[in-house]
Amino acid sequence: MLHELYMKNVALIDEARVRFGTGLNVLTGETGAGKTVVVGAVNLLLGGRADASLIRSGSDKAEVQGMFSIPPSVKGADNKIYELVEGEDQLIVHRIISSDGKNRCYINGRMVTVGILLEFGRHLIDLHGQHEHQSLFKAASHVNFLDRYGGDELMELRETFRETFKRLEEQKDELAELRGAERELLAKRDLLQFQVNEIDKANLVEGEDIALAREREILRSAEKLHAAITRAVNLLLDSADLASATELIARAIDELKSVSNIDSDLDGLAERLNSLLIEIEDCGTTLRDYEAKLDFPPGRLQELEDRLALISLLKKKYGLTIGDILTYRNKAADELLMYDTLDERIENLEGDLVKVEEELSGIALRQSDARKIAAEKFSNEVRRELADLNMLGADFKVSFTREWDSDGLPVNGEKVRAYYHGIDKVEFMVSANRGEPVKQLMKIASGGEISRIMLALKIILADADEVPTLIFDEIDAGIGGKTAIAVGKKMSILGRKHQVIAVTHLPQIASFADNHFTVSKTEIDDRTITEIEELLNEDRISEMARLLSGSTHSDISLKHAEELIVEAQNSKSRAGDGRVN
Repeated sequence: MLHELYMKNVALIDEARVRFGTGLNVLTGETGAGKTVVVGAVNLLLGGRADASLIRSGSDKAEVQGMFSIPPSVKGADNKIYELVEGEDQLIVHRIISSDGKNRCYINGRMVTVGILLEFGRHLIDLHGQHEHQSLFKAASHVNFLDRYGGDELMELRETFRETFKRLEEQKDELAELRGAERELLAKRDLLQFQVNEIDKANLVEGEDIALAREREILRSAEKLHAAITRAVNLLLDSADLASATELIARAIDELKSVSNIDSDLDGLAERLNSLLIEIEDCGTTLRDYEAKLDFPPGRLQELEDRLALISLLKKKYGLTIGDILTYRNKAADELLMYDTLDERIENLEGDLVKVEEELSGIALRQSDARKIAAEKFSNEVRRELADLNMLGADFKVSFTREWDSDGLPVNGEKVRAYYHGIDKVEFMVSANRGEPVKQLMKIASGGEISRIMLALKIILADADEVPTLIFDEIDAGIGGKTAIAVGKKMSILGRKHQVIAVTHLPQIASFADNHFTVSKTEIDDRTITEIEELLNEDRISEMARLLSGSTHSDISLKHAEELIVEAQNSKSRAGDGRVN
């Protein structure tokens, strides 16, 4: 609810602060005093259009600030909305209009766009009158109101439909993806098969390119290697020109053994040289074996060159390493496998879609039947409320239509567009006068009729409507007498479920107020200003007398005013006096 409204330099208002209460809040005052300025200020907080003409003469900016309770519906709103108030108990909306055309909007001290204000306003206040914050004028919202009016049965059907519809949409997306993959794979299939065959034909082994490159390097240097190893073997084992290493060491061993009888320690050195001799002979033998392997078969070098060239080509196509090439091959093979099973998957999914569509169609028909039953009851209640508000010739109906869609949900042999809430397009239709056909709410011409229709709907939908505060700016246009008393009673009843703020000039309506404010003009320092004051006790009786007769001093008017207030309070007490915050 709206707890407090602060205005500075708005039209004729120099500075004013209004603290609204629960129940029915009424603003009265002389014509031209500035009552609608208060409503206009609220409209600014809801993201309404800002006009520099609203700025008080002599000022360079106007300010409006409102303090609200945060309604539960905000917690279910878009994340960008909820994030601004998460963890907060109250909502402070602040808007500044500058004469240079610049506007600033704040929510709980954070600068926001006018669009954010509009989104917030949808959850905070329904403003009825010459402004546009009228949720019931939005046909798209009518189905939501009807479902909430219908209670648990309709809300459960709505949720069941939503979940099933979501499942259907997900399956459609999956089918579209598979069909897209099918078209793509058809174009790629031959290429993928060629690539897999090319890689398989190569019989690649990880690491072979490194081994082959080493063998090629050896083969390219085979002559040089052969000469060096031949010389090494000769030096170690059997040189024709010089004594070999083995021969020299053998001689040294013989020399040491010839004198070992003189010094036995020389036997140890002889043994060591003998071990060295054995090691040298082994190295020589190994080199001879290596030398034998250098005799490659003819054409081996070309084989190596060809193999490495093939691997190099495959690397350019499929990856930097043999491992990358094999990974690419496996991925391509998986894609081909998917193609082989794609037809079956598509066929199964198409069958599942038919079953889900049949399930959803059944839910939609049950939902539509339940809605029509609720709509009939709802329409009867609205007609009764309108009659109580002295619209005896008024008619009200709920229109149900469906939109044809070639790609829609099959229902009773037709294709219809489905939404998350069902297949019904629901719209409230009204006729204000007997004999006139029902029309869309937005096409009702009279402001007074519009306000009374809205009041009737709001009373019936009080439990279903989540907007906490309702403002009526033209509720008394074109009415008086018994109708005015009926409107006052209805607004008082509505005040048990919502905070209601009404601008009125009728004492019959004002008499039902839980909180009564007066808007008046006065002159201070040769300047006209608008003041807003809450009325209590005698002051309220005086204002009621003024509304009745134009005089605040007539004893008859004062007595009549007091009686009117007492009768209104008694009427409220008889009806019960519950209040909501």
